[in-house]
Amino acid sequence: MPTLDPAATPLNSATRTARVAVVGTGYVGATTAYALLISGAAAEIVLIDRDHERAQGHVLDLKDAELFSHTARVVAGDFSDCATADVIILTAGVGHRPGAPRLEYLKENASIVKGIVDEISKHNPCGILLVASNPVDVLTYATWKWSGLPVNRVLGSGTILDTSRFRMRLAEYCGISPNNVHAYIIGEHGESQVAVLSSARIARLTPEEFCRELQLPCNDDTLKNIAQSARLAAAEIIKSKGATYYGIAAALVRIVQAILRNEHAVLTVSSVVPESMGLGDVALSLPAIVGREGIKRVLPVSLNSTESQALHASSQVLKTYIATLKEDAAKQDPAKEDMAKEKPSSAE
Repeated sequence: MPTLDPAATPLNSATRTARVAVVGTGYVGATTAYALLISGAAAEIVLIDRDHERAQGHVLDLKDAELFSHTARVVAGDFSDCATADVIILTAGVGHRPGAPRLEYLKENASIVKGIVDEISKHNPCGILLVASNPVDVLTYATWKWSGLPVNRVLGSGTILDTSRFRMRLAEYCGISPNNVHAYIIGEHGESQVAVLSSARIARLTPEEFCRELQLPCNDDTLKNIAQSARLAAAEIIKSKGATYYGIAAALVRIVQAILRNEHAVLTVSSVVPESMGLGDVALSLPAIVGREGIKRVLPVSLNSTESQALHASSQVLKTYIATLKEDAAKQDPAKEDMAKEKPSSAE
């Protein structure tokens, strides 16, 4: 796996002020900036938006919260500020309109994100690119291609939020803290995501064993219904209020903390998967060790045959969308378009 040259990046400096740039100040971007301020994770927060006045308005609003939370330098900046940012969070894009074809939504956001990545790349960023724009797995893969950065320095929010929803719902059903629930959602952040039920553990017991101890009803259908509830959570929120932003903002801050603190935390983020896993040239979510260099290592997951088939099917769904972007890129400019070119994808 490619590693960063310590001499070429300020990320390894213990005295460096932690700077996070947020590109896009819509619901997700603005809420992420607020969550960053409340968490105290970053000493500097830079908001970048094509509507500079809106970004400046968010800055003034965030300053009003500073006295009641943490001190941070919050500014409205431009793409040159990405050069020295430790983490650059991409949140720009349009929301998925109910009933709109997924392909239309993909192409629209791909165009937006490509323009942003092109601008960021002009300033030779030294930090990590963290993609939140949807569809996040496809755009994580595309951002890696467009940016030219090592594979470890581009990751997406992936299924970190789906995993938290799954853990929360299992915990609620069992009447315990989610901190004692260990379970993953992997694959696509979307319809084909895979709940790994075979290796789920509650206080070191399988869900069935734990429920038996508490005399709770629990079978395959129970667990599948809980997983289904987690998968449909976003749609339910969007139907009720038009968009999701609190949960994903908190999830993005968790990833940022893992990077800035060099935690080597295991998180289900989206990244280009190692060739050795046999899933093909694709980005999707698997448990990964996340630290100062971004993705330290992608970890294998113990799956039963049904889950393994589902993960490969999820990978195939994503490869279909990636192929569509590559075809469009080749039509636009066969000689220059990076998405149409192959790059090594080792992420061991």
